Amino acid sequence: MVLTGPGARGDAPPGEVRGQGPWGLPLPSLRVLPAALRRHLLVGGQGPALAAARDEAMAGGPELASLADALALAGWEDAPLSGPDARILAARQAARPFLPPAIVQAVQAVVALVRPAGPDPYFERLAARRDTVRMVRYFLARLAKDPEDLAAAHHLARVAPMTGETGEVEAALAALPGPLAPLGLAVAGELALTAGRAGDAVARLEQSLTRFPASAVRFRLGQARLALGERQPALAELRQVVAERPWDALALGRCFELAMARDGLRATLPGSVVACLYSYRNAARLDRTLAALAATDWRYAEAGAEPRLVALDNGSPDGTGQVLAAWRERLGTHLATVTLPVNVGAPAARNWLAGLPDVRRAAFVAFLDDDALVPADWLGRFGAAVAASPAAGVYGCLVRGVTAPAFVQSADAHLWPTPRRDGGMDRGFDLLRPWLATPNWGQYAVIRPCSSVTGCCHLFAAEVLAASGGFDIRFSPSQYDDLDHDLRLLARGLTPVYTGHLAVVHDKATGTASGPGQPGYGTGFANQFKLHQKYDDAGLAAMAETAFAALARDAAAKGRALAGDGPSFWDAAGEGGHGR
Repeated sequence: MVLTGPGARGDAPPGEVRGQGPWGLPLPSLRVLPAALRRHLLVGGQGPALAAARDEAMAGGPELASLADALALAGWEDAPLSGPDARILAARQAARPFLPPAIVQAVQAVVALVRPAGPDPYFERLAARRDTVRMVRYFLARLAKDPEDLAAAHHLARVAPMTGETGEVEAALAALPGPLAPLGLAVAGELALTAGRAGDAVARLEQSLTRFPASAVRFRLGQARLALGERQPALAELRQVVAERPWDALALGRCFELAMARDGLRATLPGSVVACLYSYRNAARLDRTLAALAATDWRYAEAGAEPRLVALDNGSPDGTGQVLAAWRERLGTHLATVTLPVNVGAPAARNWLAGLPDVRRAAFVAFLDDDALVPADWLGRFGAAVAASPAAGVYGCLVRGVTAPAFVQSADAHLWPTPRRDGGMDRGFDLLRPWLATPNWGQYAVIRPCSSVTGCCHLFAAEVLAASGGFDIRFSPSQYDDLDHDLRLLARGLTPVYTGHLAVVHDKATGTASGPGQPGYGTGFANQFKLHQKYDDAGLAAMAETAFAALARDAAAKGRALAGDGPSFWDAAGEGGHGR
């Protein structure tokens, strides 16, 4: 495929134009976008999340062609060694040229190296076992034999963050030959940033930008500069990204957080708080969780009656009782405990805790899993989210796993109704989770409304919790009771709010006991079925409208703030909902 360039296209789409994208692309107003595309853009994201928006725009015809071009470029910039993404961009460039020579050359180089994918039994066996260390060794060996093995380079970029050791991969990618060199440097810089080596990231990303002027590289460079404490240079980079990608909700959010200094903000909760947790047969992890909670900086909550912590032993047959007794000796009246003779399950345990007189007297109630490790300032981080959105239904956080710290295990989720056929028994919705399948180098550190937050660590205003009717015991012993509770809040017009500035570590791998053939699979499958049949399509559509209306207002307000109250791409983001 032969590409041409350079030059910006001057043919504006028929709809109202709101600003320009990269390389002078005129962008349509949000008012002319289909609802599905508008919602995909509001959620934002990389990888599959961005591809969904791109595909919606590509299916929208000539009126959305320029936005489809911009999204195709963004998708490839986020994964510049991806042959399929390069081919999509190449096809759009061939139809209506808009890219400058440096980008054209890079896309041509990638497309020229795409080879038919044949069977690879060894890799398939490693992938089935999730043996990421051997996968990295395998692809490094392939790249050493053939420096133009594009598939090996792309796989390395995807797999290396899962191993925690990326130095050798960075060196290999940074040494890619010819026009692939700046692309390899971009990916190597992202890997260094993900691994926590911001200085190395800045060096590689700056070198990449001299030959690969990509907004995605600039976004990562801004994050790397911020990690080094260079706030103003970081903000300058992010402002340029927002100018080049006005539709990018995550870039908008990160730029706003930095411009308003919300990334470092902590605030005192306007009232007392009680942290509640329940545990079943998990003594060792419970001990570590209580140690983290014991280090809480309580200055971020107004003083209230004791206790500040309440722990429920859900009929555990192990040493849970001894762990709780030891912590009662250390913490005194700060900790109260409840011991049940049997495991009543997560929903009933939450309800039991919420009904205790000591908990009902508090202004705020936090629920935590017995394997959630909070930082000392966790209440201050929640306090900042409450100050930003005082009328939210619930406040949630970002969760990282101990086994894959470079990735987000849970963050904000967004309700996506999937109307059923003839009132059938199939699924009524999906959840958009933009953080899935992409490494986390800080892009999800935003405060914004959503449809659901993780129950691993979430905070309620006590009056909201008391009015909710409790957690539904139909979802016993566990799974989906927290999501169901969030949906019921949405039905009342109360939106969850997510803060990515609070990162909690989940002290175990997730999902291993709920996969097919595992002990929790049947229960999880049944609870998911019950959840989807609990709500009809009209109810789910109304909930989604409430959540997306709040998200649209949030994006519009941030856009106006960054533009100095001038016009913003997000001014027309409103959905007309009624959520708060």
